[in-house]
Amino acid sequence: MIVLAPPRTSVAPPAPAAKRGSPGDRLRIAVTHPGAALTLCAVAGDVDGYTAEIFARRLAAALDRPAPLVAVDLSKVTFFGSAGLRALLDIRAELEETGRSLCVLAGTPCVERLLAVAAVQPPLRTVTDLAAAAALAARTS
Repeated sequence: MIVLAPPRTSVAPPAPAAKRGSPGDRLRIAVTHPGAALTLCAVAGDVDGYTAEIFARRLAAALDRPAPLVAVDLSKVTFFGSAGLRALLDIRAELEETGRSLCVLAGTPCVERLLAVAAVQPPLRTVTDLAAAAALAARTS
């Protein structure tokens, strides 16, 4: 008979949601309009089930501006989950209904990994940087 000893170090349980801080503390979004043809949503922090509602609400607010292209900069995102992807897809659908489009500045492994494995059809349009987004906006306006 083989008896396994318990591990010598214990793993602390995750902090309760109340001690993690508010979703607003874990996610920052700045919406700017670098040109008439482009709305930029710069996102930093975690986009997960806890913060997805804020993420979706701020992206939806970006639709108020009639720019033909909305660029979502995820290059400072530290975690990107399926709830964030769902919000992006919902916003893309809303934009397409009005003849507008969405592009994503991925840049971080967590974002690129999810976009690669999700196999979204049609794929989300990705660009490498803000200059590429501005060039795309100029072509779409």
